[in-house]
Amino acid sequence: MRPIWNGHITFGLISIPVSLYSAVEASERVSFRLLHRKDHAPIVYKKFCSEEDVEVPNDEIVRGYEVEKGEYALAEKEDIEKAEGEAGGTDDMEVLEFVEFSALNPLLFDNPYYVGARKGGEHAYGVLREALNDAHRVAMVRVRMRKKPQLATLLPGPKVLTLETLRPFDELRNPTGVEAPATVRKPAEVKMARMLIDQMSEEGWDPAEHPNTYKKALRKLLSSRRKFALKGKGRAAAEVPANVVDLMESLKKSLGAARTRPKRAASRRAGAA
Repeated sequence: MRPIWNGHITFGLISIPVSLYSAVEASERVSFRLLHRKDHAPIVYKKFCSEEDVEVPNDEIVRGYEVEKGEYALAEKEDIEKAEGEAGGTDDMEVLEFVEFSALNPLLFDNPYYVGARKGGEHAYGVLREALNDAHRVAMVRVRMRKKPQLATLLPGPKVLTLETLRPFDELRNPTGVEAPATVRKPAEVKMARMLIDQMSEEGWDPAEHPNTYKKALRKLLSSRRKFALKGKGRAAAEVPANVVDLMESLKKSLGAARTRPKRAASRRAGAA
């Protein structure tokens, strides 16, 4: 795998050189290409003006943001670059705080990545992984991706750290309109359901035991069909040299600084439903 991002995990006085790798194998997804039935040529889309019904070249296309229903404000390239600069953030993976995994809402999970250690960061990477596993905590981080600061969570695994980018919380719909019963007041039924849950519970879940049956059936169906060829770039970021630091000394100083930092008010920890 090729890294899609190089930087450092930073917290306290600690800086761990790491790389991000996409955790999703796009080629495993079931997807189709639209073809012309007559000659099997790929279907392409052109950009047309809905008013003049003519094709529009890219240099005549501008972005528009809908500020009100049917009303747009134009956003030039310079405006977007200015907003990206004012959004702040750094090119490193800045740890904001450590929380229990249960504090996260999985509905906010967006895209998964593997986090790999780069040269000079192997030991510190292992220390962070083991400490997170021992504490049963995850790290909430901010990282700049595609020129924009992105909130994400750093999760420890048995061997590899992973990163899950998070959707902005205001993009999540309020569940107020979802029908749900009030608290069930029949403890005997709840107890019986709990017994059934315990009986069906396993120590671990192996997704390989539940393969994509649709993809398997589709491949079997198409394996005997006639094949034909259609007519018809990734770039690794530069390696950043790692600074050699005294990890234990940095941990001690960072721990001292964390103890003197005032705790946040409980009300600030309240999250969205």
